[in-house]
Amino acid sequence: MARVARLGLLGWTALAVGLAAACSGGEAGSAGQTTGGQGGGCPGDLELCSGQCTRTDLDPANCGACGQACEPGGTCTQGQCVPPVPPCTGGTTKCGSNCVDIAVDPQHCGGCNQACPVDEPCSQGQCFGCMGGTTACDGKCVDTETDHANCGGCDHACPPDQVCSGGACMLECLGGTIKCGNKCADPELDPANCGGCNQACGPGEVCAQGQCGLTCLGGTIK
Repeated sequence: MARVARLGLLGWTALAVGLAAACSGGEAGSAGQTTGGQGGGCPGDLELCSGQCTRTDLDPANCGACGQACEPGGTCTQGQCVPPVPPCTGGTTKCGSNCVDIAVDPQHCGGCNQACPVDEPCSQGQCFGCMGGTTACDGKCVDTETDHANCGGCDHACPPDQVCSGGACMLECLGGTIKCGNKCADPELDPANCGGCNQACGPGEVCAQGQCGLTCLGGTIK
């Protein structure tokens, strides 16, 4: 009888030890599910970085991997750092990824993506048709009679040693004009070449009869 009692005591002791081991193993397994494995217990495609679940394909503080930060102002795209776009200077405006001058850009006239109609240039942020006998070429109004790059028509450039006079490329200027660089200028009226090549008038002055002044002469009007 005493032997049966001892066996019963040993059996209960073994059972208690087994239960303790089982409980200990269950806690370890539970802890393993919380802190171990890929993602550190974060759902879906999130990663555990510094105690927080985040997407390393989009997080600029953990771009591509935990602790891999992008430079200030940069973004994270598909796990790769994209540097910040530098600010626009010189009065230009950021349209998409480019800096443009909305005052003269025919594709962004007065604002981003506000394109002018075909062959209409942009001036002071407004689209308009060319006047005074000029022609729209590449978003600018030019005089095809004298324009070296558009002589007689758009994109018809003269050779470097020739000028555009009367809409034709030639070696000499006609009609009283003179050759100044690669263009023909009227020294009687051209404020940039008044009286001769590269003799520019001052701000607010006009060129009349080859002389710079504040008023027009010889029946001309300002």
